[in-house]
Order: sequence, then C-alpha cells, then structure tokens
Amino acid sequence: MFFSLPNEYTPAGLFSGWHFLMLFVTGCFIALGLYCSRHMDKAAVRRTVRVVTVLLWVLETAKILFVLLVVKSRNPNDFVPLYYCSLILYAGLLSSCREGLLRRCGDCFIATAGLVGGIVFLVMPTTSLPRYPAFHFISLHSFLLHGLMVYLALLLLLRNVYRPRRLRDIRYPAVLIGVTCLLALAFNALYDTLSGQRVANLMFISKNFPGTPIAIIYRITGPLFTPFMCLVQAFGPYLLVYWSYLLVNRLLKSYKDRTRKALCEESEKL
Repeated sequence: MFFSLPNEYTPAGLFSGWHFLMLFVTGCFIALGLYCSRHMDKAAVRRTVRVVTVLLWVLETAKILFVLLVVKSRNPNDFVPLYYCSLILYAGLLSSCREGLLRRCGDCFIATAGLVGGIVFLVMPTTSLPRYPAFHFISLHSFLLHGLMVYLALLLLLRNVYRPRRLRDIRYPAVLIGVTCLLALAFNALYDTLSGQRVANLMFISKNFPGTPIAIIYRITGPLFTPFMCLVQAFGPYLLVYWSYLLVNRLLKSYKDRTRKALCEESEKL
C-alpha cells in the first residue's frame, strides 16, 4: 500500500477523518518543532534552513523517481517541480546564500509565500489524498513537505530573521514567482505543441483543474484566467501576510498601551 499506484486502494479523500488526523498530527509536529527552536539564534536558524532544504530536495527526488519508475507516468504535471509550493526548493537555496539580495529573496518567499502555500495545501491537499490512502508515500511526502514549509516560515518570523515590515519587499517573492510562471507557461505551450496534447499545466496557470477551487476561478475569470492566476500567486500571499503582520502589531501595541495605562492608574491610586 505504501508505494501503491493511484486509486489502487481507496483514497483517503479531502476533509475525511484521515485528512483531519494528518492535519492534526502535522500541526502538533510544527508546534513541537517551534518549541524546540524557541532559543535558536540567527546562525542556528540558518543551519536549520540549510538542513531542511537538503531534506526537501531528497524528498522531491524520491517523489520524482516514484512517479517515473513505479507509476510510470510521463505527464509533466506529475513530476516536473515547477509549482507554487515547489518554489520552496529554490527559495531554500537562495536563503542559504551569503548575506545579500538572493538571501533576502529566499527569506521573504519562505516567510510569506511559503507560509500561505503550506497552510493552503494542508487544508486542501488536492494532489495527494484524493488519489492515495493516508499511509502512502505521496500522502506522507505532501504533508511533510508542506508542514516543513509552515515550520520554516514561522521559524523565520518568530526568531526575527525576517519580518514583512515593508510593502516594497513584495518584489522579492513576486520576481521569483513571476519568473517561474513564465517558465511554466513556456513549458506548457511547448510540451502541448510537441506532444499534440493539451495536458501540461505547471503552476496551474494554463488550464482548468477540475475538482478543486481552481475550477471556480477558471469559470469566473474565463480568458483572464492565466494573468489572474499569475498575479494572485505573485502578489497575493505577501500582501496577506504583510497586512496580517501589521494588524497583529497594532493589536499588540493597543494591548500594551491599555495595560500600561491600567498599571499607571493603579499606581496613582496607591
């Protein structure tokens, strides 16, 4: 069962008991990892990013080999690592560079786009649980990869290695995602032309993806589907995290101000 073919056994399914169990266990491991990392300095965080990046590359290589050798699929959608969440592989390498523009690009993607992408997939693992049982290599691979994405993002944020304080930082993940979208579009078009089929859909920007929320977007946007998907993926996650960060900071400041005012009033009464 662990290395079975797609739909050979009953899939776990979305929002099933197995899905919620895997989501709960993944959340517990993320919380445990953050607790164990609570005293890390920036150098230790950097080492952790490098170790996790190597692990993610090993997992991705194993997944590609499984698809090619066991499933024997030649559909590029199944094994070419040019999807939104696949960018954690490249962002991890950038984040492991020396201080500079490349590192900031990697840090920014991990802490913002990586966080949103990881959470979205864990809530809706459309490429694993609808096709495989819970105790399957692909299912466990997908939850481990996206769980590590969330862990790395929160690690960088909580240990103050990166904070989305400036709106202009949006250019870092936007460039990485934008370049990937261009590569994916070129690959999708070239593959479909050479193969005579309309199947390539890397980054989910060229065609519909039935049975997922993308199908709703595809129906609503029509001919604007591709530019809409590119723009949302490039800018949406950073804006979401940036605005959330500002809101949390404002709430914390308001709470501290009220607490300080209450303490002052108590001291005056005494």
